Amino acid sequence: MLFGALCFILLAFGSFFGCSLLPRGFQEQQDRSREVAQRYLQPLSERPLPSLDGEADLETLVRYAWRTNGTVQAALHQWVAAVDRVRDQAGYPNTNLHLALEAMFGDGGFGWNDLTWSIGNDPMTNLALPFKVSGAARVALEEARRAEAEFHAQRLALREQIAQRFFAWVSANQRSKLARERAQWLQRVEESAGAAFAAGGQTQAELLEITNARIEATNESFNLSAEAEALRRELNGLLGRPPEANLQPPASVPSSSEWPPRVQELRARLRSLNPELAALNAEVAAREQALALARLQFLPDINPMAAFTGSMSQAFGAALVLPLTWRKLQAQVAVAKALLAASQSMLQQAEHDRQSEVAATLVVLENLDRERQLWAGSLLPNWELSSQSLKRAYEAGAQPLAAWARAATARLEAEAVLTELTALREQQLVRLAVLLGQDDEWLPVAKGEQEDVAR
Repeated sequence: MLFGALCFILLAFGSFFGCSLLPRGFQEQQDRSREVAQRYLQPLSERPLPSLDGEADLETLVRYAWRTNGTVQAALHQWVAAVDRVRDQAGYPNTNLHLALEAMFGDGGFGWNDLTWSIGNDPMTNLALPFKVSGAARVALEEARRAEAEFHAQRLALREQIAQRFFAWVSANQRSKLARERAQWLQRVEESAGAAFAAGGQTQAELLEITNARIEATNESFNLSAEAEALRRELNGLLGRPPEANLQPPASVPSSSEWPPRVQELRARLRSLNPELAALNAEVAAREQALALARLQFLPDINPMAAFTGSMSQAFGAALVLPLTWRKLQAQVAVAKALLAASQSMLQQAEHDRQSEVAATLVVLENLDRERQLWAGSLLPNWELSSQSLKRAYEAGAQPLAAWARAATARLEAEAVLTELTALREQQLVRLAVLLGQDDEWLPVAKGEQEDVAR
């Protein structure tokens, strides 16, 4: 009978072990983290990376960087750890099983009835009430949601960093070529002016002015080439590649024809779409759960126990652990309230900041579109027509080479301005998409990534 009672007690205590008070929504969070980790945390040699042969394009560079950049990998590890922390906090019971044996010795030795067996929880750790454990698990779940949002924010931040450098790189490379063409035109004019100066048909000041213009154009070409090379090396760093690794720029700046769709509708949902705001929103939820958990600490814990001494006596009971540190618990509640208010204030201000940044970006984009239309629709075509007209006049002997060269170099300068404006517009479009959280779906499966995985 006593052995059966002991087995029953052990079974009752043991049935709790392996139990988990997981909050609602944990399984979806765990499934998402595992799916992403399966794609992104493979050994580097086994990851299906997109090819960077040929001319580089933004989407390929971004997909490559998402799989190789250490900052994104670290954010994903933080997310995975936060999900595992939920299971840690939800485990019940929160204490170990304590078994004890006592023996009484007398003059006549000792027997079965001199042995006292006792079982209970670890005396160093109280057995917490189940809703206290589930409350801690809910706090951990909100922290995991914040880690997920921060991972997504890191991916979008990396996309913006790559886009800023990519478009600046392509623009600098193209403008360097245009500056070199201008220098070649000015060299032809300089040679013609040198011959005229030797013949006494042109002053030295006019010749030096042309020479200086040619030197400045050549210097600008070298400066832009150096800028492009520096940006290429920075891009390789973001991709997790050696700085000198080969990377070929496209011939011209890629241009998007439209803004992200439904901009105004997305602005109204900015708190849930922007990953930085989503992270702060999850932090507020975590602080709310932490406040509720702090209030639960005023409730006593109950430590069950059982003991028997041979066949003489059996005892079952429980120890009520009363919280007497009321001042400390009140301070913990006050701290939780203050931290919640701080997170709410940060969320409110961050939302104002993001809304302002979206509005400012829209203003910049509108002006860039206006200016691009001015240069593409008026100034550049006018200089092209002027250059063609002066070329015909030069070939007919009605205009000097210098007149044709001025129009040709002005056309090249207009083309350089249009190239720079296009690059700025693309950078702002990416910035707008990042602010609106519209780079891709919340679960990071970009359009081309599934093709990479399939390969």
